[in-house]
Amino acid sequence: MNLSTVYFENVRKLINAIEQDENGKIEIAARKIAEATAAGGIVHLFGSGHSVLAALEVYIRAGAFSNSKPVMREMDIDRFERLPGIGKAIMRSFDGRKGEVLIIFSNSGKNPLPIEVAKTAKEKEVFTIAITSFEHAERSRGQGEVLADIVDLAIDSHVPYGDASVAVPDAKIKMGPLSTVANVTLLHAIYCMAAEILLSMDEQVPVRISRNIPEGLEYNRKFAEKYGERLPELRY
Repeated sequence: MNLSTVYFENVRKLINAIEQDENGKIEIAARKIAEATAAGGIVHLFGSGHSVLAALEVYIRAGAFSNSKPVMREMDIDRFERLPGIGKAIMRSFDGRKGEVLIIFSNSGKNPLPIEVAKTAKEKEVFTIAITSFEHAERSRGQGEVLADIVDLAIDSHVPYGDASVAVPDAKIKMGPLSTVANVTLLHAIYCMAAEILLSMDEQVPVRISRNIPEGLEYNRKFAEKYGERLPELRY
């Protein structure tokens, strides 16, 4: 079996495990997002390093909720994620409000940065959700706090310890990381279920459509009007 085939198989196993084991938590997260959205609120997302990719996945994107707002967009914050105090500094400008939702992506869940972000959001009565590797968290307990124990809801990404999943023969290394695949799969599953819940509540689903189709700009204008004060980028 070649290594790309191994990786495809690992991805399939990962997604199957998420679907089988995390549906209950996906529904809880979706309901919180639906309730916040129905109340006119924002869904905040945070990740550092490569985890910022998931935080940006639904930001002003066709097929995603227009009220999705990353806490920050810079990848290079990972240089500071192990330093205490950085999360508190970042969250000084956080505009989360009571009843809103913050999704935090952190594969290891052991660094001070995402933990401080979660704690600060909870102080503002924002509902916090972590998408993180339970296997990595389990190995990290006893070395300090882990994100999964801090947030209101922790969802297992089912990513293996260390993220990489494909052993390279004779090289003593692994490649083929899975965390980004897991993060965005869980995120879109949560949003899809949130849309279903909103419809059952007779509420508008604030899903954008592509600006590159004729009706796109006109259709999305109502979301810019509704959320533009807190997400001014929607106006451009």
